[in-house]
Amino acid sequence: MKDILAVILAGGDSTRFWPLKEKTFFPIMGKPLLYHSLDRLKKAGIDEFLIVHTKANEKLVDDFIKVYPQLKIIKALQTDNRSMAGAILSVGQIIKNRPVMFVGPEEVYDNDLPEMVVKSLSDSTEALMVGYEVDHYVPAGYLQIEDGLIKSIVEKPGAGKEPSNLVEFVLHYYRNPGKLTDKLKTFEGEEDDLHEKAVDQLMKEGEKYNFYHYKGYWGQVKYPWSILEISDYYLSKLDHQLMDPTVKISPKAFVSGPVILGPNVKIMAGATVTGPCFIGENTIIGTNAMVRNSMVGNDSVIGFSTEITRSYIGNNCWFHSNYIGDSVISQNASFGAGAVTGNLRLDESEISSKVGEVKIKTGRNKLGAIIGKNVRVGVNASLMPGVKIGENSIVGAGVVLNQDLPENKFCKLEQQYLTVDNITHDVGKGRDKFRNKLKI
Repeated sequence: MKDILAVILAGGDSTRFWPLKEKTFFPIMGKPLLYHSLDRLKKAGIDEFLIVHTKANEKLVDDFIKVYPQLKIIKALQTDNRSMAGAILSVGQIIKNRPVMFVGPEEVYDNDLPEMVVKSLSDSTEALMVGYEVDHYVPAGYLQIEDGLIKSIVEKPGAGKEPSNLVEFVLHYYRNPGKLTDKLKTFEGEEDDLHEKAVDQLMKEGEKYNFYHYKGYWGQVKYPWSILEISDYYLSKLDHQLMDPTVKISPKAFVSGPVILGPNVKIMAGATVTGPCFIGENTIIGTNAMVRNSMVGNDSVIGFSTEITRSYIGNNCWFHSNYIGDSVISQNASFGAGAVTGNLRLDESEISSKVGEVKIKTGRNKLGAIIGKNVRVGVNASLMPGVKIGENSIVGAGVVLNQDLPENKFCKLEQQYLTVDNITHDVGKGRDKFRNKLKI
């Protein structure tokens, strides 16, 4: 079998991910999601990568290649914007006449899956798709299987119309992708399911698509709260403590469970870190602060008496006497003293969130705030469950924010003051006189 070229479909940035951006490059455990995807493929013996990108994220791809020069990466611009079909057609000349594996870098699964898929291939395998069982409707491609082969694929059939409980995700193998690209060229239109239609037609014409039944973990970075699930998955894989030699921990601090502490992390007296946790380099866990079941990025300060629980915190975030629960906070955020995130409705029911103009259920009854880059939150502000804040925005002191705040906005609290004469100014030190005067 010839060496497989991994084609990484990294084009586009979904508006459903707002107020977060750049899903493919979102840092998890200190490295971009894309790195984790390539690392899994390398474990499978695949070491050549073609990243299909857009003009919007080309610089991110270039920066990634510079940071990881040990990876054998070439890049190609997606010139056809028709979703997955357009990405494949954009690199048709590069991938012809060699085996490829199309990979969605925003999908997360067990590290050994690509290796198991590669081991299942033989010289006679023309094409293979990976399928996963679901117990509820998800908007994906559903597979019909007969005798170990995929007979059809139906994209987003709608709840109650699913042909099976098996959905595919983007880990597809082709011994000769030319047949697929030729078929894609026959389709016109702008629909986002052109790829699935082309594959379904190839199946009906007799092309053999092998089926690999995957039963491990599968997650997608689809909505901003997906980061919490993905973080939980990676943290669940920690089984020991790994501390850089430069870490400084006060003898009066408490560190327990599986944790990763990066270079120059400082944990001050009275602080508690309860694993599983990831703490990035140069981050300070201040006096009497608590971090548990969370990821914290580089150069952040979890200041005095702050609690971070089941949350994702990006680089260069600052806190002082705050409660941050079940939240996703991107980089360069600052919380004033006393500001908190609410993460549970009073009725403890499922939390919904507005995506575009549609309010959807998140599947979570605990969800705090989701905050974009460069956001400041003033003292004693309260962020209600599921609230999202766009980049470069400010929440003023004392605000109770119960709806999403767009980018580049300043939400301030309007107050009216009533100033009257102090009728107790002449009572001196007598408490009884003070109380009696107030009764008048």
